[in-house]
Amino acid sequence: MLHLLKKHLDISGDDTKVIDVLNQHSFVEQKKLLEHLQVILSQQTSLHFTYINAHKNIEGSIDANIDGNIEQNLKHNIAPFKGLQLQHLKRILSQQAGSAEYKAQLNVTGDIPQGVDEVAVRFSPLLGDIVLKVIRPQQEIIRSATLSNRYKISLANANLAGSNAIVPTRIKLAADYIYQGFVHILPLGLDHILFVLALLLFAKRRSTLLWQISAFTLAHTITLALGIYGVVALSSAIVEPLIALSIVYVGVENIYRAQTNTTSYARMPIIFAFGLLHGLGFASVLGDLGLAQSQYALSLISFNIGVELGQLTVIALAFMCLYPLRSKVWYQKRLVLSLNVAIAIIAIYWLIERLI
Repeated sequence: MLHLLKKHLDISGDDTKVIDVLNQHSFVEQKKLLEHLQVILSQQTSLHFTYINAHKNIEGSIDANIDGNIEQNLKHNIAPFKGLQLQHLKRILSQQAGSAEYKAQLNVTGDIPQGVDEVAVRFSPLLGDIVLKVIRPQQEIIRSATLSNRYKISLANANLAGSNAIVPTRIKLAADYIYQGFVHILPLGLDHILFVLALLLFAKRRSTLLWQISAFTLAHTITLALGIYGVVALSSAIVEPLIALSIVYVGVENIYRAQTNTTSYARMPIIFAFGLLHGLGFASVLGDLGLAQSQYALSLISFNIGVELGQLTVIALAFMCLYPLRSKVWYQKRLVLSLNVAIAIIAIYWLIERLI
């Protein structure tokens, strides 16, 4: 619910900022806000029906002759959403950010028109990327404001699991999860970006960078898999502050080792341990997305590939920016030191923010 309100009100900042803004509204204003939000969600969400019925014209449709059949594609706005309750919002506002369950269930019902062969759905951009589960265990990821796959409808058979739904291909499924893994790093994963940048700034040789990134990648791959399978589980209230602490550590250690002009492979176990923490963060994100049960391994591997591509992109962009400056006399003592200090300060702020 807070995610929706944050996007609707265009508020920047964490949940605490959203709660502060909402607390400035009266109950009447809060009720009107929720009602208005539900109307917007309903107006921006639509079902797209495909009619295939020989020689049958439906008023308001556009007919196209395809192989002797008449196909009509009609867009239907859905009935108003229901589910955003003022009582739920009051409970959220009465608790500290991070201590309440913010999930809201939106409900809508309607009738399927006669003669419909297929249906697709487009959700409101306010909902962001959507994991659509139509026929378990099949699912697909719908990117924000885009149209889903078309699903066949059998009105004669109430059991949709028996109909011929269009199941996303392995290629599309892999592409969807690679995309989600990538955007979790770039641009959404600023904490992971700073950690990777800190590893890059520490490495004076390519071999050092390679060993650090390899240790980090191996570690977060392990806990990503273990977290998704439920073998390892830690609350985000514990994981997120520890991730911030890991960034503080590498930033401060970079400053210290730059002053002593030493490098040590003893750092590898620490990087590996921090990678385990970051993997639990990735697992939390992937858990929210869900995995296609019929392609469980493919979804997991694809998401991890997306994460790695995001990390490599960050390293490549940073390397292109910094490499021409490496020969400058002020590169290590001024630029690298300043960047490490900035990383440490930002991470300290995150640590405090996530603890209070």
